[in-house]
Amino acid sequence: MPIFNAMKKPSFQEWVETADWVAAVKASIKNPEELKALARTDVDGLGIKALYRAEDLEHPIAVPPASGTSDIWQRIQIERISRANKRALEALNGGVGGLIFSHTALPTEKDWDRLLDGIHPDWGLPVFWDLADSSTAGVFLWIDYLLRQGYELDKITGGVILDPLTWAARQGKLEGGRASVFDVLHQTLEYALAEMPNGHWLHVRANFYRESGCSPVQELAFALALASDYMEEMAKRGLDEERLLPTLMFHFSSLSTSDYFTELLKPRAFLLLWKNLLDARSVPFRRPHIHMESGLRNKSVYDAHSNLVRAGIESLAALAGGANSLANHAFDGFFREPDAASYRWARNIGLILRAEAGANQVDNPASGAYFLENRTRQLAEAAWTLFLEIEELGGMADALKSNFIQQQVTLKAEAEKKAFLSRKNILVGSNAYIDEQQKMASEFTRILPAEPEEDLQFLKIRPERLSEGLEVERLKMEMPSPQ
Repeated sequence: MPIFNAMKKPSFQEWVETADWVAAVKASIKNPEELKALARTDVDGLGIKALYRAEDLEHPIAVPPASGTSDIWQRIQIERISRANKRALEALNGGVGGLIFSHTALPTEKDWDRLLDGIHPDWGLPVFWDLADSSTAGVFLWIDYLLRQGYELDKITGGVILDPLTWAARQGKLEGGRASVFDVLHQTLEYALAEMPNGHWLHVRANFYRESGCSPVQELAFALALASDYMEEMAKRGLDEERLLPTLMFHFSSLSTSDYFTELLKPRAFLLLWKNLLDARSVPFRRPHIHMESGLRNKSVYDAHSNLVRAGIESLAALAGGANSLANHAFDGFFREPDAASYRWARNIGLILRAEAGANQVDNPASGAYFLENRTRQLAEAAWTLFLEIEELGGMADALKSNFIQQQVTLKAEAEKKAFLSRKNILVGSNAYIDEQQKMASEFTRILPAEPEEDLQFLKIRPERLSEGLEVERLKMEMPSPQ
C-alpha cells in the first residue's frame, strides 16, 4: 500500500493560528511561573520565544556561500623551542592545515630555524605568529628570515598577527598616541604586502573582548568598529580597501556560556554587518576570513577534562556556523604546559566533527529556519546599533580613550560573573556538581603575572576566566597549614 501517497500537507483552512497555540499552552499550564519559560531575554536584552512560525520570517537572509571546507589549525604555546617544534610536527602529521605559534618574545634566527625544522611554509601551510607587544618588529624579522632562507614569498601565507588597537586595550594606552599607532601600522602593512602579498597581516581580535566578558552582540559590534577604524585610517594613508581586505582576518570566540545557537549564528550575523559596512563605504563585497577559537573564559582547572566537552560544543557551533578556520586551545594549557595528548585532543575535536560528523558539509544550514533566521537578524541589528554608537564617539580608538568600551565590557562581565557565583549559570565541576576530593595544586604550574604599575591613558581590559576566584580559594585549601 503506497502510504506516502496518502500523506498530504495541511490546507490553509487546517492551519492552526499562533494565537490558538498560545491559548492551548496557557490552558495546559497550571503554575503561572512556568509561563515565564516560554519567553525570555538574553544577556543582550534580546527577546527569545519558545515558538517561532512562518510569520516570524520576513524572508530568508541571503548569506554568501562558504569558500569550502573549514580548516583545522593548531595553536602552540612556545615554552621550549624543541618541544614546540615537536608538537607542531605532530599536529601536521595529525591532520591540521595551519599553525599558530604563541610567544611573548621575539624569536631569534636560531629559534626560527629550530621551530620550523621539518616544516615548509612554502608548501601552502599558513604559519602565524602571535607575538604580543613584539608583533610589529616580528613582521620585519619574519620576512627577513624567510628571505634569507631563499623562499619565494608570494607562495607563503600566514603572517604575524597585527591588531594594535586591541593590544592598546590590553595595555591601557596607545603608544606614541593615536596618529602614531596608525602611522606605524600603515608602514608595516605596506612593507608586509609588498614582500609577502598573500599573507594575512591585519587581524581583528574581537575574541579578546569576549574573553574579557563582553556579550555576543558586543563582540560583533567591536569587530566591526575595529575593522572600520583600520579601513578608514589606512585609506587616509594611501592603503585602499582593494589591497587591505584580502589581508584582513576576523577572530571570534566560541563560548558555551552563551547558548549554542547564538554561537552558531555569529559568523552569519557578522556577514550581514560586514556587507552593511562595505556598502556604506561603496566597496564591493568580499567575504572575510572568519577564524574561531574555543574560548578560555568558561574553562576550569578543576574537573579540567570537562573543558574538552565544552570545546566540542563550541567547535560544532563554529564549524556548522561557517567559520573558515578553527583552533582549539589545549584543555589544560592555561594552568600547565600541555603535553602531546592535550594538543592531540585539541585538534581531534575539530577533525572528528569535520571528517566524521560532516559538521560543515551543509552550506548555511540555518537558512529558512524561523528561529535561526529571526535570531540572526536580532543579533545583527543590535550589533549595528552599538556600532553606530561607537562611530558617533569617533570610532573604536576614541571609544577606548573615553573608556566607553571598557564600561560596556565591565557591565556584561560583572553580570555574567554574578550569574556564575549565584549558580544561575552553571559550569559543571566548577560551581556545581563539584568533586570535592579532587586536588590540583600539584598540577598548577602557571602563575598569573602581576600587572605592572605604570601610567595609563585609559582603563585596561583584562581577559579573565569565570572560575578563577573559586579556584584560588580551593587551591589555598589544598596548601598545608604553616606549623
